Amino acid sequence: MYSVKNQSDVEATSNATDRKTKTAESHESHEYEEVLELIGFGRVQWTVLFAAGFLLMMVINETMGMSYITIVSQCDFATNSMDKAIMSAASFIGIFCSSYFWGYLSDTIGRRPILIYTTFAGNLLSLASIFIPNYWVYVFIRFTVGFFIAGASSTTYAYLGEFFVPRHRPIVINYASLFVGISTVYVPVVAWVILSMDWSIGITESFSFRPWRLLTIFYLLPGVVGSLMLLTLPESPKILLSLHKTQEAYDAVDWIAVRNSGKHLHEFKVKKLKEEAHPEEENALLVSKSAFTTVRKMWKETLPLLRRPHLVNFAISCTIMCGLFFSSSGMGLWYPEIQNRLGSSDDVDMTVCQVIDASIDQSENVTTTICNDHINVKSYIDTITYGSALIVGYILMGLVLNRIGRKASISLALTIAAACALSLIWIRDEVVIVVCFCLYLVLPGLCVSVLSGAVVDLMPTHLRGKAVCICLMLGRTGSVFGSNIIGVLLESYCTATFGVFSGFVFVCAGMTLLLPI
Repeated sequence: MYSVKNQSDVEATSNATDRKTKTAESHESHEYEEVLELIGFGRVQWTVLFAAGFLLMMVINETMGMSYITIVSQCDFATNSMDKAIMSAASFIGIFCSSYFWGYLSDTIGRRPILIYTTFAGNLLSLASIFIPNYWVYVFIRFTVGFFIAGASSTTYAYLGEFFVPRHRPIVINYASLFVGISTVYVPVVAWVILSMDWSIGITESFSFRPWRLLTIFYLLPGVVGSLMLLTLPESPKILLSLHKTQEAYDAVDWIAVRNSGKHLHEFKVKKLKEEAHPEEENALLVSKSAFTTVRKMWKETLPLLRRPHLVNFAISCTIMCGLFFSSSGMGLWYPEIQNRLGSSDDVDMTVCQVIDASIDQSENVTTTICNDHINVKSYIDTITYGSALIVGYILMGLVLNRIGRKASISLALTIAAACALSLIWIRDEVVIVVCFCLYLVLPGLCVSVLSGAVVDLMPTHLRGKAVCICLMLGRTGSVFGSNIIGVLLESYCTATFGVFSGFVFVCAGMTLLLPI
C-alpha cells in the first residue's frame, strides 16, 4: 500500500510540475493578433494596404483593359465579334486554370513569394505581348498572363488580412476593394490619353507598333509598383507560424514593431510567439515532391466542400458568384464596345439594339475595305462614369450592409440590376441608357466582396480559404461565358442577349434568399 501511495504522490507531483511548466510557457508566448495590438497600426500596415491595392489594380487592368484593346486592335488582327470575345476571355480563362493552384501553394510555401514571382512573370509576359503580330499567339500570351496574375488575384487578400487585427480587417478589405473602382477609372483615362495619339512605327512590312500596344505598358505599371513594394515587406507572420517557422515569424513581427513604433519586441515584453495548431500529418505532404501526392492532397482537402453539410450552401454560393461575374465582367468587357457604337450613331431616339443593328447594316453597305478602329469619346466618358459609380458604390454598400444585412443587400441589388438589363431593350433616352448600364454592371460587382465574406462565415475555418478561392475561380467562368455569349448573340439576337443576362441575374437574386446569411 505504501509503495502504491508513494508512486501516486510522485505522479501527482510530476503532473503538477508539467502544468506549471506549460503555464509558464504560455505566459511567455503571445498570440500573433495580441502582439499586433501591442505594436499598433502604423507604416507597415499602410504599405501592405497600398501594395495589395496596386496588385488588385493590375489584375483589373490586365483583364478589363482588354475591352479597349479588342476594339483598337481589330484592324491589326482583322478580328470579328467572336475573335474579340476570345481575346477578351483569354486572361479570365488563364486565371480560372491556375487560381486554386496558386492559392494552395500560398498555403504551403508562403504568400509573399507567390505574389512576387507570379506578378513579375505576369508583367514580363504582358510586356512581351506588345510585340506579338499574330492573333492566336497574342491570345495565347494573354492566357499565360492570366495564368500568372491569378497568383495576385487569389492570394492578395490573404496576405493583406494577416497584417491586421480582426477588428480592422473588414475596413481594410473595403479600402482594398476601392482600388478596384480606382482601376475601373484608370483604365479608360489612360486609354483616352494614349489612344488619342496618332502615330505608327513600322517594324516590318506586316507589323507596326501603334499606340494601343503602348497602352499595355501603362496597364501593367501598378503591378510593377506593387511588386517592388512587396520586396520591402516581410512574409506574413501568420503563415510562417502555420508552417512552424516560429523564429522567422518572430523576426518578421519584430521588423514590423521597429518600423511602426521604433521599439523591438523584447521592449514590449514579448519573447515568443505562440504557434498555430497544425496537424503533424500534413507536414509530410507539404514537403512532398510528388505531383500525384500533391494533387491527391489538394483533392482530399477540397472533398468536404462537396459533402454535407456544406454542399448545398457551397453550390448555391458558386452559382451566384458565377452570375455576378457573368453580368459585371462578362457584359463589362463589352461595355466600351456597345457605348462606342451608341456614341457613333447620329440618331438619338433609338434603343441599344436598334443602334447595334444599324451599325451592322452600315458596315455591310460600305463598299470600301477601310477598317475603322476609332473609339468615340463618349465611350471613355461613360466608362469613367461607371468606374466612379463603382467607387461610390463600395462606400455606400458598407452603410447598407449594416442596416439590412447581407442577404437583403445582395438580393435587392441583383433584382435592381436584372430590371435595368431588361429595360435596356426598350429605353431610348441616352442618359437613362448610361444609368441603367452602370447599375447593371456596378451592383453585381459590389456583391462579389459581400458574397465572399458570406462564404467565409458559412464554412469552417479549415475550409474557408479553399472555399473562397474555388468560389471566385468558378465565378470567373461566368466572365468567360458572358463575354462569349455576347460575342455570339449580340449582333444576331440583341434583344435575346439582354433577356438572357437579365434572367440569369434575377435567378441569382432568388437563390440568395436560400442562403443562411
